Amino acid sequence: MTNEARPDRSVEAKRAVLVVGHGSRREEANEDVRDAARKISVRGGFDLITAAFLEIAHPNIHEGFAQLIELGATDITVHPYFLSPGRHTRGDIPLEVREAAEAHPGITWRITEPLNAHRLVIDASVERIREANGEYIARDEEREKPSTSLAGAARKGTAYLVGAGPGDPCLLTLRACELLQTCDVVIYDYLVNPEILQHASQSALKIYVGKVGGGRQTPQSEINELLIERARAGESVVRLKGGDPFLFGRGAEEAEALREADIAFEVVPGISSALAVPAYAGIPLTHRSCASSVAIITGARKSDGEHTSNAYAKLAALDTLVILMGVAHLRQIADDLTDAGRTPETPVAVIRWGTYGGQQTIVGTLQTIADEAERAMMRAPSIIIVGEVVRLRERLQWFETHVADSTSGELEVNATELFAAAGQ
Repeated sequence: MTNEARPDRSVEAKRAVLVVGHGSRREEANEDVRDAARKISVRGGFDLITAAFLEIAHPNIHEGFAQLIELGATDITVHPYFLSPGRHTRGDIPLEVREAAEAHPGITWRITEPLNAHRLVIDASVERIREANGEYIARDEEREKPSTSLAGAARKGTAYLVGAGPGDPCLLTLRACELLQTCDVVIYDYLVNPEILQHASQSALKIYVGKVGGGRQTPQSEINELLIERARAGESVVRLKGGDPFLFGRGAEEAEALREADIAFEVVPGISSALAVPAYAGIPLTHRSCASSVAIITGARKSDGEHTSNAYAKLAALDTLVILMGVAHLRQIADDLTDAGRTPETPVAVIRWGTYGGQQTIVGTLQTIADEAERAMMRAPSIIIVGEVVRLRERLQWFETHVADSTSGELEVNATELFAAAGQ
């Protein structure tokens, strides 16, 4: 992802790299990150580079930004030095980077994808396993390529609007997996779990067009044009979108653009976060004893993300409300629902990074939830559930009891050694 500022092409930007580790109370772990930054500098020829940490250790991201800018940097690439694409790499780091950059007007920045999405990490792991087993290691050109003769293989000149589900790779549909394995191009969003991209063939072109608050927003018109251009060139194109493409995913707009351009397309539904995330938090949206109606709404309906409150007067009488993209306006939403007739004691849950290993859930009432969310530093991507069904979580929660704490799955890894093992 990149920030929305555009560099002045008339002046050569001074580029720098910020390698971000998690931060540990064990100083040797922090030194590993600093050592990796030094090796990346040598291997990549990056003259201006430093290590920083998300928490505990210093410099933190704000301090790392300031150090690089003091040395003359005007364009910064942030590299999360994590193996897993958990809540830190997909949520906390982008927000910290945005805040750090806002303190230095005119600075441009971007964030790399987590390492586990890169084929070299997988290749290096396979090579090490085969070496330990004494097996022959095939060259890239000898490795079996995915078959395109499958009955359901992606067709040339066709665009597929594919739902990637809420995050957990196990919730990807069989059809989505089949298309990823056989397509020529994958055009994917910010909320797509990078692990899902591993289903795509190594030869497939992967194009990131994600949208994240505070970062560069890829205009929808450009995405539409990209889909049309690639399909017209005779390629099979998978447009991979978080959740379901036809639920607040602008899939309908893309389908209309494809139809207008006379491009063949197919819609592949995905499991929406509006359904999956409450289930992973132990909250059923309906229950015979307390909820027979559900509404799924967005907390930011305007193009600029500004909160709109006119819908809540109509929806307040429904049993369960699922509010997407609303955590930034949580306090106003709670006030609007109370003003519309919901009692202040109505239960509310906020779930962040639902279905990921770092899933985080807080529970309160319309009267208390905004304060609870601020204390827990709940930020996007989060889902808000309003209604009596939230009370069932106490008995039905299951997922969070089976996962480790929020940081145990996000391992720092020596990327230079892995790349070297892969023969790069």
